Parts: sequence; structure tokens; C-alpha cells
Amino acid sequence: MRRVAIGFVLGLAAFCPVPAMADITVLSPGIVNGPLRVLAEQWTARTGQKVTITGANVGRIRESVQGGVPADLVLAPTADFKVFAARLAGAPVTVGRIQFGVVVKKGGRRPDISTEEKFIAFTKDAGALAFTDPARGSLSGAMVADMLKRPQFAGVKPLPVRGMIGDAIARGDAEFGGGAISEELMAGGAEVVGPFPDSLGLFIDMSGAVLGASPNADEARAFLVWIVRPDSAGVWRKGGIVAP
Repeated sequence: MRRVAIGFVLGLAAFCPVPAMADITVLSPGIVNGPLRVLAEQWTARTGQKVTITGANVGRIRESVQGGVPADLVLAPTADFKVFAARLAGAPVTVGRIQFGVVVKKGGRRPDISTEEKFIAFTKDAGALAFTDPARGSLSGAMVADMLKRPQFAGVKPLPVRGMIGDAIARGDAEFGGGAISEELMAGGAEVVGPFPDSLGLFIDMSGAVLGASPNADEARAFLVWIVRPDSAGVWRKGGIVAP
């Protein structure tokens, strides 16, 4: 049934392009904006409709939705949509899962983090792990900070840094960083060593929904359906986001 609905929407998009003046505004955190911008450009090329992405960290996206900031669509952690319910025009749709990974400056040391034991040994050997400052509203930063409070990471110094973690590592704020792989892949001059072991349980499931105050609800819904269609999975995967 979902494939039929997607096919119907895509058919409409093909034969009835949305007027370019009816722009879509999307509230979306930086951890998904790399692949989302690629898909938005594809959508504009296909329909002529411009997609404006208002990026921020997860904390500010939450504030924007709850504060009624004018927008058509929101992408956010799946758990947030229970709180957003009164602000939505329909049920949320699953976008994908963001994995966490270790990031280093391009050409830097690449430790073996393939198991939880090796990951813990790496952090203890490094002595510190950087992450985006949770005080600035970063969900991924808060999750890494909480992980480092676990007993097995005793002695590892937490290093909150400003801005996206990949950018911080690229400019030399620390040797090793941890955070959302989707965010790390957007940083020039940095590279992902690999994902955190699954046993650590660090990931963020993302969903999207049309906002109740949207002036372009039909167009926003069509765009949402299009970005979660099977053919979009490769773009998400390349950007560090996979099916949950």
C-alpha cells in the first residue's frame, strides 16, 4: 500500500509540477541536512519547487516547533514527535537511523574500534574524546557526554567543543571526536574512522511530519513521501543515515 501511495504522489509530481512560488520550508537539525539538501536539490530540479532548509541543532528545532515558527515540514528525532503531536498535520514518517562514529583529522591515526572492548581501550589510550557541546543544544553531544559517564570510561576526559564535531576536529580542537556520522561526513578536512560498536547503543532514529500551520501542506506531504521512497535510500546512506 505504501509503494502505491508513493507511486501516486510521484506521478502527480511528474505531470503536475508544483509552482516555483509555493516554496517549502523545512525545520531540520544539522545531523540530517547533508543528504536532505541533496534530495531537496533533486526535488527542485524535478518539480521547480524550492525547498528552504532552516538548519539548527536538535534543541533549537524543538524550540522552533513548540514556539510555532512558520514552516511546512519538520525532521527531528522520532521520540520528539510525541511532544510535537499538537503541532502536526498528520502522523510522522520514519526517515532513518543516524549512527555514531569516531572522527579524526584527515590523515590522522585510525584506531581499531571494531568491538566494545577495543573501543573502550582506544578512549583510555587517547585519554580524551571530544564532542559537540551539549550546552548549545546538541543531542548527539549530550549522548556522547552521557556515554563517557559510564563506569567503563572512567578516566577518559570529556571535551565539549563548539560547532559540529567534524569541523572542530578538522581545525585541530582535539585529536579524536565522537558524534553523529551524518554530521562528521559533512566536515571538510576530517574523516570517519568507523562506527561506535552497536553494543554501546548510541544512535538517533529520525522521522518527519507536516506541520499543522503549514500553508503548503499538500506540497510538503508530497516532498516528505518522496524523500523516504526506496530510491532515496542511497542518498541517505551515503550521508550516514540508514534504515532503522
